[in-house]
Amino acid sequence: MFSNLGLLSSSRCPDPSCGRPRCFFSHAEASSSKSTLPPKKDIPSTIRQPVKRKSDIEEDERIRGIVKRVTNNGSIEKARKLSDTVSNAGGMRNGTARPAVQTGGDVRPQTTTDTALTTQPSSNTSTLFSPSSSAINTSRAPILPIKLAPSPHPRTDRQKGLNILYTQYSKLYSEILHLSPDLAHKSAFDQESETAISSSNVRIYKTAIHQAAVSISRRPIPDNLEHPSIGTVKESRVATEKHEKEKASKLSRNRIKKYLLPLKDFHIWRYPNPENPELYDENLIEIKPDGEGEEHICSRCKISFIVSSKNIEERIKNGKECKFHYGKPIPERIEGKRKWIYTCCGKERGELGCQDGIHVFSHEDNDLELSKRFPFKNVNQLVDKEGGLGKYNNVIAMDCEMIFTTAGISLGRVTIVDENGETLLDELVRQSVPVLDVNTRFSGITMDQLDNAIMDLSAVRAAACMFIGPETIIVGHGLENDLRALKLLHDKIIDTAVVFPHDKGPPYRRALRDIVKEKLGYFIQDRTSDLGHSSAVDAKSTLEVLKWKVRDDIE
Repeated sequence: MFSNLGLLSSSRCPDPSCGRPRCFFSHAEASSSKSTLPPKKDIPSTIRQPVKRKSDIEEDERIRGIVKRVTNNGSIEKARKLSDTVSNAGGMRNGTARPAVQTGGDVRPQTTTDTALTTQPSSNTSTLFSPSSSAINTSRAPILPIKLAPSPHPRTDRQKGLNILYTQYSKLYSEILHLSPDLAHKSAFDQESETAISSSNVRIYKTAIHQAAVSISRRPIPDNLEHPSIGTVKESRVATEKHEKEKASKLSRNRIKKYLLPLKDFHIWRYPNPENPELYDENLIEIKPDGEGEEHICSRCKISFIVSSKNIEERIKNGKECKFHYGKPIPERIEGKRKWIYTCCGKERGELGCQDGIHVFSHEDNDLELSKRFPFKNVNQLVDKEGGLGKYNNVIAMDCEMIFTTAGISLGRVTIVDENGETLLDELVRQSVPVLDVNTRFSGITMDQLDNAIMDLSAVRAAACMFIGPETIIVGHGLENDLRALKLLHDKIIDTAVVFPHDKGPPYRRALRDIVKEKLGYFIQDRTSDLGHSSAVDAKSTLEVLKWKVRDDIE
């Protein structure tokens, strides 16, 4: 036999008593003048109303008569309830429930065709249906929802595909279904919907369902709800790739010990020597915590001045004593000549500063002078004298923000994160000497924030050593400045400025933001001048670029 092309499906059957199961003609009722249904040609072929037998037509006529009598004699609510009951019962003959629809003053059962016409595709293109969790019956296999958006795939084929996927998901989730009973249903619905959307015809759809089922059957059995095996094929693939990436990036000691800065190279990169007793032996140090009255060279304008905290607020407000450039001079070729131009204002090196402020100073890498302000301590001293302050981490990342005081550059904020980027410590430091400039442009700290700080330098250092033990590896960028500010000596150091060296070699260093942009593809330290840097972001970024290095070396 040849297949039916449906050429006569729009013509009414000439036999009123036709009961043929596969009649070529239409048995739909003649449309009345009051009918609001659109022409049949607009109805998708895959969801067209099935042909009714004569007995079914007579039964529907009887139901309509009952509903009409109830409407005339009773309340409209009774009619609606009765219509829902009888229409659903009648719809089950064709395997589809038919909710009631009210047209004008009449109540009639809605046919499958009506449902298809009134059902609009979901605004969310990622799914063709979205069954609510409350409607899922986990005691049986899932069933496609009644109001299914039009699709090029027959409903029966989609139901078979859903059943196949559900069988595989039930096997896959067998050990964790007690944690989430509807997990297999949800995954099957999501996968079937995803497959239906991406398949242009039935043949491709069936092949995709088979491939998805095979892929699901080959996944490792999950033992928790966060396992990468959970979800659709696409979701599981993304989760697995992320898991493998994290696994390859694991900062175990064996993987990263080759990046440790050798102790013999500490002086090359200007790190304080942890073996120098003159830095931490208080018997050898003459303590002078404040530089008040001392003569120093201004770190900004390079003019000699006397350190003073008198009338500091008025001097900061006027800002007349120091003119400087906060940017760095970089070489540029202008009119065929090479010139050094400041990044802050575009002026040539040697011209008058573009920024007003007050004089500040720094001891830079003069560790003996720094120890007079506040003695250094190494991690072993803190552990031995204080009995250990906590459970030490194998790897941490640290970044500090600096401010200017009458003692020179001082610690304003310290942030420590673990190897997963979780914050362990993030504290502002209460100052014991007058503050000259909080350096908001770079530190991100305001004077109001600093006034609310609770812990002083000694307390912050002790808190840091709750996580830093003698064998803990500290990761950072330009860590020598952070260790000096924290007055901490340590010999297990990984400096990303050393791991990713400058083309010119030491003491030149690449900026952390440039390394992150090149290796990770995103920007940091791009905040405005009013906000400054974020020590938390910088600390996490050093970990991420180190993980990138570990993965790159493995590959």
